[in-house]
Amino acid sequence: MDNELLKDQTQLNSIGSLVFRGLHSEQDYPLIHEIFHSHCQADNHPEKFTLEDIARSYAPTAEFIPDQQVLIAFHADQPAEAVGYSRLGWYSSSADTRLYYQISRLKQEYRGQGFWQEIVRRNEQQLLTISAGHGLVTNRFYQAWAPDYEVDWMVILETSGYQVVRRFNNMLRQLGDVPDYPMPAGFEIRPVRPEHMRRIWEAQKEMNDGLFENVEGDWLEEKYPEWLEDSSHTPQFWQVAWDGEELVGMVHMRIDYEKNKEHNQKRGLTEHIYVRPGWRKRGLASALIVRGLQVLKEQGMQEAELGVDAENESSAYALYEHLGYKTFYVDTWYRKPMP
Repeated sequence: MDNELLKDQTQLNSIGSLVFRGLHSEQDYPLIHEIFHSHCQADNHPEKFTLEDIARSYAPTAEFIPDQQVLIAFHADQPAEAVGYSRLGWYSSSADTRLYYQISRLKQEYRGQGFWQEIVRRNEQQLLTISAGHGLVTNRFYQAWAPDYEVDWMVILETSGYQVVRRFNNMLRQLGDVPDYPMPAGFEIRPVRPEHMRRIWEAQKEMNDGLFENVEGDWLEEKYPEWLEDSSHTPQFWQVAWDGEELVGMVHMRIDYEKNKEHNQKRGLTEHIYVRPGWRKRGLASALIVRGLQVLKEQGMQEAELGVDAENESSAYALYEHLGYKTFYVDTWYRKPMP
């Protein structure tokens, strides 16, 4: 699709009682900031999102064009009054499935007046236009997500033809009483060294290939250097199990110190829990998780968080409950077939 055509379509398009345009420059960041915080207040779930955060998140890149992939909605009768905004994007979850998603925020005072339905329709129009420039695939869907505290957004999606396709449990475990759990015989935990990183990448790629939420493009060969330089990695906390020279399982523990400071919490993250198929049903996953929890506790953390697909075929949810994790909120994923 021609970039100029897309740009023209996001200047000031009208649909119903709203007009829309794209995100033009950093001068729009205060609008995004105002809408975001009003949206969070409406859901009684305040989050920190500073102008600096917005500048980082909405800076143009080769894969993100703000005036095409952000739509700001204005009241048609009050053109200076921003009502809400949406961020649009797409990815392939497999070779035959492409997903076109929207993340939408609406000010508190404009809820329940039909504006959000208009925004969803305009988002779908824009995503359909964007998709015209992409190659054909067998399956194409609109997609959106909602944590269970965004009740209004869930209602909008469900009344706009979106259907629930998955739920993910976000779980917490307090670290006051981390048990001892013996490492099964034959396995060894080794400190992560630079020469291990390629093997870890390959195991993570193998794990993601079978996940519902897989983003196929993240695991292309050309993405490896970017993954390797990811500043969020904390390999000093990772628990990686070996059987001889074979990497057989891993749990990535991570601490986001900045977020902990913002939220006045001491929370670690339990991520990328994976045991390769030939080494399952031997207690390795439990041992890796418990060792990771002990590491987080040694670092002064008071709790550990993880997310799990409620339909995980490896019965992961039951395992995490057994290890003391408890669900504290649920994310719901929605899809709607594209024309």
